Amino acid sequence: MINISKNNEDFELKHYLKIIDVYMNEEINEEKKDLWKNQNIIELMSLLEHAENRLLVKNALILLITLFEDIPADLFNNRGIDTKQLSKKQIKQVILNLKKEIDK
Repeated sequence: MINISKNNEDFELKHYLKIIDVYMNEEINEEKKDLWKNQNIIELMSLLEHAENRLLVKNALILLITLFEDIPADLFNNRGIDTKQLSKKQIKQVILNLKKEIDK
């Protein structure tokens, strides 16, 4: 359970460190880590009742997703067509489109 102390300036740092500790702890199996992550997300959502917690919740969610989810760092990494599959005409069109975007 997340304990909030308005007088505790280290609360945010301690929360981030706890996320990292759980992620790096090799003694905790993946199933328990996943359960902990899900419980932590629910607890973070309860913090949104107070506006001053929005940045903490946002950053903690980013950290949780980055560490615990198997999502490519760049969503565009897996999208589109490999340029090796394009014809010379298609490549020229792509280059022209890119030049137009740069000149805007």
